[in-house]
Amino acid sequence: MFPLAILIGGPTASGKSDLAFKIHKKIPSLIINADSMQVYDKLHKLTNSPSVEEIKDSYCKLYNFIKYPLLCDLGVWLKEVRTILKKNSEKIPIFVGGTGLYLDGLNGQISPVPYIPREIVKDVEKIQKSKGNVYLYNELMNFDPDYAEKISKNDTQRIIRSLSVKIFTGKTLTYWHSIKTNKIFKKLIYIIVSHERVELYEKINTRCCKIYNSECIDEIKCFIKNDMVTNHPIHKAIGFQTFKSNIEGVIDNDLTLEKFQIETRNYAKRQITWFKNRSIGANFLPYNKVEDFILKNF
Repeated sequence: MFPLAILIGGPTASGKSDLAFKIHKKIPSLIINADSMQVYDKLHKLTNSPSVEEIKDSYCKLYNFIKYPLLCDLGVWLKEVRTILKKNSEKIPIFVGGTGLYLDGLNGQISPVPYIPREIVKDVEKIQKSKGNVYLYNELMNFDPDYAEKISKNDTQRIIRSLSVKIFTGKTLTYWHSIKTNKIFKKLIYIIVSHERVELYEKINTRCCKIYNSECIDEIKCFIKNDMVTNHPIHKAIGFQTFKSNIEGVIDNDLTLEKFQIETRNYAKRQITWFKNRSIGANFLPYNKVEDFILKNF
């Protein structure tokens, strides 16, 4: 077990990364990405990843490290985290991101479902394409009825994942969900950055305008041209489908920006709900009090 970590979570556009970089300058530390979209080496602008220069610095870890179309999940991420911690034991890790699942995994709150090789997932995807969701859902009902009853028979991604897990591990998702990860740290300083909703939405709208004007559409055009897979998680990045519709001529520029802002605000709502309901031991603090709190408790 490692001695100490700083966790900075919160909704998108709350200033998490800015705080992490500020704190890094004051203590011997590493900044470790805890955003499930910023792990991929594609769509840097859409996912608002730190600059290439920042990522190249030795203190920034787990940004854009997964080569598309490979997949990343909690198990893969935690494995990489442990490797980094062992190699940098003299540094305090600052985890920053809006993916509550990853942050909770550090706190022993999440089931350690193993990484499933892409080849296994592809085989199940082929069955889904040839026989359909209903067939796969009925298979799921046969060997894991408890999990099947929790999801929709139209939830393709979860059905494929549950079958892939059973094929590769020999155990059901219900089994894996019954056990939890071990805690990695003796002490956590866990912060959720909070804002008044009106203020947060203003920040989100501004952020969306910045992304929209950052050659994001050209980035997505290039990605779509060379895209190799379907049903990849990065296709669910906030704004991806909206910008794709713009590129295809389905919606105009004004509607694209408006939809992107609405989607991002809705995503922030879901993040806030997750953190309120799931983040055990977290301190909910306004942006201007986070830095002092961390430095006093560090």
